[in-house]
Order: sequence, then structure tokens, then C-alpha cells
Amino acid sequence: MRGNSRTYDELRAYCESVPVVDCHDHSVACGPKYEDPIQVVIAGYFHSDVHSASSDADMGILEDHSKPLAERWPVLERAWKRTCHTGYAQVTRRVLKRFYGESELTLATLERMQDRLLDLTDIATFEGILEEANIAVRILDIWPDVKKVLDGTLPLTPRGRLAISLPDYHSIRSYGDVQQRMAPLGRTVTSLDEYLDACRAIFEGHKAFGAVTFKDQSAYSRSLDYGNPTRAEAEAVFNWFMEDPRRSASYPDGTRPLDDFLFHAFMRMARDLDLPVQIHTGHMAGIRNDIVKATAIGLTKLIELHRDVRFDLFHANWPYSGEFLYLGKNYPNVTLDFCWANIIDPVYCQNLFKQALSSVPHGKIHGYGSDFFGSVDRAWAHAQIARDNIAIALADMVDMEYLDLDEAKEVAHAWLFDNANAFFSLGL
Repeated sequence: MRGNSRTYDELRAYCESVPVVDCHDHSVACGPKYEDPIQVVIAGYFHSDVHSASSDADMGILEDHSKPLAERWPVLERAWKRTCHTGYAQVTRRVLKRFYGESELTLATLERMQDRLLDLTDIATFEGILEEANIAVRILDIWPDVKKVLDGTLPLTPRGRLAISLPDYHSIRSYGDVQQRMAPLGRTVTSLDEYLDACRAIFEGHKAFGAVTFKDQSAYSRSLDYGNPTRAEAEAVFNWFMEDPRRSASYPDGTRPLDDFLFHAFMRMARDLDLPVQIHTGHMAGIRNDIVKATAIGLTKLIELHRDVRFDLFHANWPYSGEFLYLGKNYPNVTLDFCWANIIDPVYCQNLFKQALSSVPHGKIHGYGSDFFGSVDRAWAHAQIARDNIAIALADMVDMEYLDLDEAKEVAHAWLFDNANAFFSLGL
């Protein structure tokens, strides 16, 4: 992608020179080691678009590596023709061009790729692609072995800083859930007070390890409209299933008072630990999801109550742009994060970057987060698209004489690096 503005080329070159903070990634380990050319094509989020454009049966064929490429190619070709212009497809196109020298997707392309598949389990290859992408640091939501976090032995992928994953700690439903969460401490928990004390100890251990934020993606399983139940209501649920290890609270209504109560308690812990809270909003990975429960506007009461907690709202709340801008403009404790969104819908982000500049303080915008599981080849492509989107948006604003070129460069630097560096206290 490129813009038509007279200042686009200079701004795009400038964005390329700026190191970026990857505000959100899931790289548990370096990888993958690709074993099949079609695996390269449909890896990452493009898998969802291919699925949306085909069928469950077709996906089974594409993912069956025992079948020859020639047998699977007609299925991929049909899906590619129907989905080759999405943002996710742009990632695949760039990966094919940069890492395999291929400009078109054909059966011959797949056959040529067969003997040149990337091995991203090689740490030097992984690190080299991060260096080429000019990704300075990555915030990792990886659901780690908590015992290794607490004893300081957890390995992280290159340039990684840890996020504390919250959902497991507030979505408890049974005695077994409680004891499993507390096992890394070697404690047997018998009351809500003990559970809260143990959670605080675990979170403090994460911060001592170097964690820079909390992260919650509960929108996949529940509404973001958190109620504010009493302690007695929450404790009644907790005590009911703790009383008998064979019990399990019903989901979602039976667990809601406890889930909501714990989430508020964890927000107070975030305040005390001076760590921000990243929250998934908007679009969800995969297909057949319910987007209504995930819009960021559901967080309004939570944000209003916890004014000393810094919230980083994710994924540009796609497709709810107005709600996203409103929350960023209206609440001093909210920042707006474009992680993942740059490839969900590049044009949405180009327009939203322009709207954000004119409606929200530009120091509250985080411009990039890869949001992949490994797949650093795709993180490289995603960073390129994010830089395109920012350069296109800002160059258009320069043409409008909304700001000058030097000011646009300052904004680009803030969105790619400065804002996140300060917000997450990265010390870069």
C-alpha cells in the first residue's frame, strides 16, 4: 500500500527508521518450523479468512499435509480468489514476496517454496527478522508456567517483556480451579480472603520477574460489561463450590458475581502495583464469534470507577470506531491500542488514525502490536502494514494543512515508539 499524498514517501521512509514497540504478541517460543507451503500461505489470521471463504471440509483438506500439493491446490485456489484482498491476505502476500521471492500464488509457487521453507525455531533467524522489522521490544501474553515466573527461570522469546494474563484468575468455577491456580505457590486455599492474598502474591512475583502490564481477553467468553457485586454475593459463589470439591458453578450466570467481584479486586491490585491493564475489545480471532459482547463501550462503568488504573484498549475496537474514540477522548486513564487492527482492516485504521489525531490527544495512541503466536515473518509484514497505515493517514493530514511535516513525524514517532515506551515504563 502507498498513499497519494505529496509527503507520503518521506513520511513512510521516516516511519521505517523508527523503532517500534510491539504492544501485544503471543510468542511462547521461537517458531514455527514450516513443513508445508500451504501452511505458510494460510498461517496466522489468514486462516480465518480462508475458512470464511470456504468450508469446514475444505479446511480439513488444506490442513492435511499427507495429501500432495496438486490435490490441495484447487481448494486453496478457490479460496484465494475469494479472499486475496483482505488485510490478512496482504500479510501473506508480503511474506511470500519477502521471504520466498514470489509475487503470485500458484501451484508452481508452492512447489518452488517446498525446499525453502523458513525454520523460525532457529533463534538467529527469529532475531534477525525482528531486527529487520526494527521491533525494539515485544509485550508477551503467553500464559506461562507460573512457577518458572516466580523462581525467575522462565525463558522469553527475543526482546520480550511479560504481561500478566488475568482471565484464569477471575473465571474460577470450582475447588479444583482454585487449587490449580494456587499450585505454583504451594498453598492450599480455603477462603476468598486467602485466594485474593495468593493472587496478589502471584502478581507481585510477576512484576518482580519484569512484567510490565496486566492483560485480559475475557471478551472471548463473556460481556465486557462488568457489574459491581457485593463481597457477600461473590463469597456465596466461592463458598458454595469450595464446600464440596465435586461442585462446579454454572456458567455464565452462576459465576458472574464472583467473576465480576474478582475483576474489580484485580483492578485495585493493578493500581497498587502501578501496572496498566490491557483489555481485548472488538473483533475476536477465528470465526463464528459474538461481537456484541466485546465492544469497549461495555467497559465504561469499570473505567469510570477505577480512575487510578491505566487502561489500554485493544484492537481499535474494530468495528466500533466511534465508541473507541469516545473512550480515549473522555477518560484520562484510557489509551487506544491499534494492535492487530492494522491487518484486520487497514483502511479502517488509516481513517481511524486520522480521526484519532483530530479527536484524541495523540500521546494516547499505541500504533502497533503484532498479535501472532511466533510467526515472526508475519510480525515483520504486520509492522510494514502498520507503518503504511500511519504514513498514509499522517500524510493526508499534512496535505490538509492540519499539521506540518515535522509535526507529522513527531506524531509517527510517538505512535510507534514513544507513547508505549512511556506508558509501559519500558525504559528504552
